[in-house]
Amino acid sequence: MSRQDGRLRAGPSTASLRPLGLPRGLTVRCDAAGQPLAVARTDARGRPGPELDVERVEEVWRLAEAWWREASQARTYYRVILEGGRPLTLFRDDAAGAWFEQSYTSPGRSGAAP
Repeated sequence: MSRQDGRLRAGPSTASLRPLGLPRGLTVRCDAAGQPLAVARTDARGRPGPELDVERVEEVWRLAEAWWREASQARTYYRVILEGGRPLTLFRDDAAGAWFEQSYTSPGRSGAAP
């Protein structure tokens, strides 16, 4: 609530808020070595959208967090350039084998998502 002119006013509803920068599911087609060849964004119902070819892989790195805990995370990240020159950072959850998009841009700005 905010105070304006001596009265309390309700702020925006928290029911409509969602965290920013959360990974989004992707469907990824890979080569025999596990390198991404094409990606398709997954919709809210889990269905893949149109596939976009990966023109090149620019960078690959691994992240292992809290490896000493039972619920540790291990991810392999890829910075790729999609057809048409659009950059995308994606990662594979090594434990689950699932692929995700990781956006690093502000909401309302394009450029990181297919």
